[in-house]
Amino acid sequence: MNKVMDDNDSYDKFVNESLSYISISLFIFLPLFTLFLKLLYVRRKFTYVDHLIFVFHTQTVFFMLLTIVYILSFFMKVENASIFILIFLTYLFLAMKKFYNQGYIKTLFKFLMLNFVYMIMAVLGVVLVTLISFAIY
Repeated sequence: MNKVMDDNDSYDKFVNESLSYISISLFIFLPLFTLFLKLLYVRRKFTYVDHLIFVFHTQTVFFMLLTIVYILSFFMKVENASIFILIFLTYLFLAMKKFYNQGYIKTLFKFLMLNFVYMIMAVLGVVLVTLISFAIY
């Protein structure tokens, strides 16, 4: 019985360590993500800081939606949070269209490229955080 409690404590400690490193990796990867956005809109008049503010804004909306899902899970059973992901992706597309003031086709192409790069960076970030957590733990 004591062995099971030790295993649970170890698992909880590992999860807590991993979550703390995810927040650090977010601050590392967002400027890199912003650099890709700057390269994607190289012909526009926006500075790197303009793109960075846009990225922080969209990530804030993402975390607000994530918080709403978390709060709703206390009051009702939220089985599928994909509607919130769809809401965020729709918001991101419309925000890119409005902020960068381009047509729907160009925005859709850049939106797809941006999300592809974001997914690659997210996978790399998760792998890196997991490796760091294992090494430190």
